[in-house]
Amino acid sequence: MRTWGAVWRRGRQWLPFLIVVALLFFLVKAVQPSRLIEASRHFKWAYLAPLAITYLLYLGLRAMRWHLLIRTVDAPNSALDSLLLFIAAQAAVLVPAGQFLLPVLQKSQHGTLIRHSAATVLVQELLFGILVLPAALPGVPGYQLGGWLLLAAFLISTAAGAMMMHNPTAALGLRLIARIGFLRRHVPGLEDLRQTVVHVASTPDAIFGSVLDMAAIAISGTGLYVVLAGMNAQSPGWIGAVGTYSFGNAVATLSSLPGGLGANEDVSTAVLSHMGLDPGVGAAGVLIFRATSLVLGTALGWAALLCCRGRFKVQPSVAGLVDAARRSEQEVSAGTEPRQPSRDPAVTSLKESRP
Repeated sequence: MRTWGAVWRRGRQWLPFLIVVALLFFLVKAVQPSRLIEASRHFKWAYLAPLAITYLLYLGLRAMRWHLLIRTVDAPNSALDSLLLFIAAQAAVLVPAGQFLLPVLQKSQHGTLIRHSAATVLVQELLFGILVLPAALPGVPGYQLGGWLLLAAFLISTAAGAMMMHNPTAALGLRLIARIGFLRRHVPGLEDLRQTVVHVASTPDAIFGSVLDMAAIAISGTGLYVVLAGMNAQSPGWIGAVGTYSFGNAVATLSSLPGGLGANEDVSTAVLSHMGLDPGVGAAGVLIFRATSLVLGTALGWAALLCCRGRFKVQPSVAGLVDAARRSEQEVSAGTEPRQPSRDPAVTSLKESRP
């Protein structure tokens, strides 16, 4: 038993990537490698330039959205700070818990408590996940399984929102967690994080900044449309492309896989097929779109980390960033960061403490 326990502890970090490989293998096998290769050959590579532009616009919109949120915790970020930090955080997009790299970098540069900036990341992802659902509706007609998946995404997003925003529901959830021995120590940290999330989500910047989220969804869906146009695909049109992107993004959130890899590609291809597109063409288009976005985002992230390592006060390395992200996730959930006196009975103090 001890041997199996040791194997599990060492191997569990690779489990998400094994699932990703299995899902991608299933996609290639389902559409047949020959059809996938043939469809890829018809892609006009000149379309990579407008695709890259749509991704850069998407990244800029998401960064400015986060800038509005980080200001709600009294962080001293300039717009340039937030843009560079958000881009640098893309270096960990394929790392489990990689979303916690952004709070790590924010703390390194400005001293912001990780649980405070983590709350802004959670609010951003929660609201984006909710807003992407109505945009995914064009992919539902005629796709029964897709309807159930979208319903599941809606229920999970709603439940997550209730756990964060609705005090009685949150209190019940925390009481249940407190009854589980190995989770009991996380309750103070989770409650502190939740209070900050409530504060951030209730600000005008969080509410009205959702316009930037909707623009980012439209721009990224346009990127998929550009790829399909580069393959001479007449279907599904711009609305269908935005719906497909949104659908894949919503289901990827359910999977919790690094970058949504595997789940996003499988579901997006299925949606395009139900819209009448040849599965080989759909799979090739989705893989080109996703590969370009992930590679470009990761490359820009590492470029920002290397060029701004003095500004961020970090020495970038794969092992170091992975370790920092995981330790930060543990600090947030366990509440091991230093606490500050509250200035309001309902909300934790949001003043920054310098290291």
